[in-house]
Amino acid sequence: GGGERSLSFSSRAFPHNRRRPSRTETTLQDTKTHRSPMENGDETLVSPAAAASAEVEKAAPNGDVAGEEVTLADAVHPAKSYAAVAANAEIEDLRATKLDLEEQLANASQENKTLAAEAHRLEGLFSQARDDVATAEHAAATTEEEVASLRAEVERLQALLDRKKADREADERQRQELTAEVETVRQAKLKLEKEIDALKASADATTVKDREAAPDAGVPKEEGVAWQGMAAGAAAGAAITAAVVLIYLRLKR
Repeated sequence: GGGERSLSFSSRAFPHNRRRPSRTETTLQDTKTHRSPMENGDETLVSPAAAASAEVEKAAPNGDVAGEEVTLADAVHPAKSYAAVAANAEIEDLRATKLDLEEQLANASQENKTLAAEAHRLEGLFSQARDDVATAEHAAATTEEEVASLRAEVERLQALLDRKKADREADERQRQELTAEVETVRQAKLKLEKEIDALKASADATTVKDREAAPDAGVPKEEGVAWQGMAAGAAAGAAITAAVVLIYLRLKR
């Protein structure tokens, strides 16, 4: 490949210095290739090792190879070897990779911390929600017990109210009955009083007639008056007794 073409280019430049590639040149053949202009204006691919060999052969005044170390001159590092350049490039790549991995590791660590904090926060929220649910369930159970207790109390008060209402209605009926009975007794009393008055009038009339019919019978005036009083008292007593007996019988019922 490129190595053979480079070597033939070197032989054409210096035909008296044909040689085998050195160990360094063989190692450098694996590096990147670059284009080198040919004498006829065409471009061909040559390896950096071949280009270095050509530079060394052109620079040597007697045509000898300058040792095993083949160098390449450039504008920045005129004497740096291709092996050092490759090693430095690999070191830079490794450093860049290391920095990138460290950055990724730092990002992953930060993300892990964030996820841990979020997990801790969610765990706290879950614990709080579980406590809230337990509190709500306890409150609901307590409320149900209170509702049942209040319902029983309301039922008891309603029963008591119904009983009081029934008692009040019974008392009202009894009061009305007693009022009617009192009115009946009052009417009976008035009737008895009228009868007593009639008896008194009849007794007075009888007494007057008796006096006129038998003025000389010798009956004392005081005895007639006493008899009238006894008759009136007996009638009044009978009326009062009848009224008391009637009231007693009504109350007993």
